[in-house]
Amino acid sequence: MHRTIPCLLLIVAFATACAEQSPSGPTPQAVNVSGTWSGDVSVQGASARMIWTLSQTNATDVSGPVLMALPTGTVLLNGFLTGTLAGSVLTYTISVGPGGIPASPSCVGQLGGTMTATLGTTSTLAGDFAIRSSTCTAPFTGGSLTLTKQ
Repeated sequence: MHRTIPCLLLIVAFATACAEQSPSGPTPQAVNVSGTWSGDVSVQGASARMIWTLSQTNATDVSGPVLMALPTGTVLLNGFLTGTLAGSVLTYTISVGPGGIPASPSCVGQLGGTMTATLGTTSTLAGDFAIRSSTCTAPFTGGSLTLTKQ
């Protein structure tokens, strides 16, 4: 009887230890949105191209220049994006300083929104943008935006 109890305790302890271990699957890859992203946006009924050139310094911090131009090459906006990546969601602000809108050099403001990154054969950032502040009348108010990695 004395030998049976220690053996049973050993079996129970071993079974409990094995049951507490959970199978470990592959660790999810961190999303990296570094690179050049572009897509079309409508500005006063005309199609313009928005280009983001992003750098990601760690798992969450994203920044880089933003350009919006007409197909003719006429620059509509120069700005700078700062953002935070949480999983695959990028929350961002584009700051436009003096001279950032060549047609209205004294105009300054901010655009912002949220984009979801989908990485694959064709990688996209899709979401929305809106004017957060502006010292002039903006040629657009916001909308949806899809950018494709170049």
